[in-house]
Amino acid sequence: MSRLTVISISLIALFTAFHLQAQAPPQAPAQKTDKPALNADKLAIDWMDRMDALSHWYLTVDGKEDGLQQTVDHMMELYTPDVIAEVPPYDERQLGPVMLVGTVQLRKWVEKVATTQVDIHYQLKRQTMKEFEGEDMIYSRPLPWGGVGVAFQVLESDSQRVDRKRFMQIGGVFLQFNNDGKIYRMRLVLAEKDEIVDLGG
Repeated sequence: MSRLTVISISLIALFTAFHLQAQAPPQAPAQKTDKPALNADKLAIDWMDRMDALSHWYLTVDGKEDGLQQTVDHMMELYTPDVIAEVPPYDERQLGPVMLVGTVQLRKWVEKVATTQVDIHYQLKRQTMKEFEGEDMIYSRPLPWGGVGVAFQVLESDSQRVDRKRFMQIGGVFLQFNNDGKIYRMRLVLAEKDEIVDLGG
């Protein structure tokens, strides 16, 4: 076989390969999702902000509750209707956590927090190491069935509405969010309360 024939066959094969590649159907574009990815840091901070806001309502001069239902509604917007929540006991006589199923039961707990506590403040556990100063310790992972799990340690403080005694407790928050960013599982663990006493005399 002559050199010219080999070159001709090579050129034909090369041309055919380019031609077939040009005729190949275009690849389907990557599917676009309308929902942005869930941001664990924002979800955790939003939950704490809304818990803090439960004490941001007032009694009017004539004894009416001003803003109570709005703050409770704002908190309840975070949850799915079938939420399952494990929360600390309602009173000192109750032992162990309380399991709440659905927003009706959870709303009663949220209202109890709002009506019995003032100046609620949740603070994230922060860590300093090497060149990092005050990093928020929020842990998250995507869930195999969709959504994201978020966990973080908190320092919670509040005052009793009845006598303004102030307490502090450490705890952990464990939340599971669906793809819409709504909480369908919650576990709030708080240690025994320590009263904050003014030593100023």
